[in-house]
Amino acid sequence: MIDAFFCVPKKGSVKRVEDCVPYGENLAALLGASGLTGAVVAPCACSECPHVWNCAERRTQEVVDIVARSPNELRGLACYDPLRIGDSLRWIDKAITAGKLVGGYALAGCSVSGLNAARKYPLYGLCAKLRSPMVIEFASTERWVNHRPQVEVVAADFPELDLVLVPPPETEAASIMQILKRFPRISFLLCPRELQSKFALREYVEHEGRDRALFRSSADGWTQSVETALALPLNLEAKEAYFSGNAKRLFGF
Repeated sequence: MIDAFFCVPKKGSVKRVEDCVPYGENLAALLGASGLTGAVVAPCACSECPHVWNCAERRTQEVVDIVARSPNELRGLACYDPLRIGDSLRWIDKAITAGKLVGGYALAGCSVSGLNAARKYPLYGLCAKLRSPMVIEFASTERWVNHRPQVEVVAADFPELDLVLVPPPETEAASIMQILKRFPRISFLLCPRELQSKFALREYVEHEGRDRALFRSSADGWTQSVETALALPLNLEAKEAYFSGNAKRLFGF
């Protein structure tokens, strides 16, 4: 089983660049102890950091360093600075081409003018060119409601780009299913608890959208999330795709 989204936590309240410290634990050992074989590491979501625009390169390097310690079990995502477009494209292109990272990462609400702003489009174009997924996280229901229409614009403008969305807990199943039906290159990272409690979404994932739903752990932690996932009433094909197959395809495990 592969956790398709593990966000490196920040250290307390971020007030200085120095507070954005690397995650020091041995993730590979924690994975194995929890019944997981891999994880996709996303950068620290420093939405409260006053240096959020000028530490994207540092956060990207932190992910590179973490993945380098366990290259078989981990994959990493890159940060992008829309105020340093040229530099950002160079470091992301270099890391993905060298096999150190597998895609881009953005946190909805931390964009200069929104997810569909002109300054974000070079990132989407690069990911599409490199055939690397673009992961977009929504930290709250408010951000999901406000920025979901922007994602739909991006999906329409970049039909060749694989977009992977990380919705907040308790997102309406109908809104997820609507996007899955409209945009064939959009996938979702879904906690097992969400699938357990939403019958319509689980049925859709099992029979129609099995190739676009990926396992992600919840606040319960890896062990509890794995136990919940294993108990899901999905058929074998859907479980294989949700547990690991789709993550292997999108993130190159």
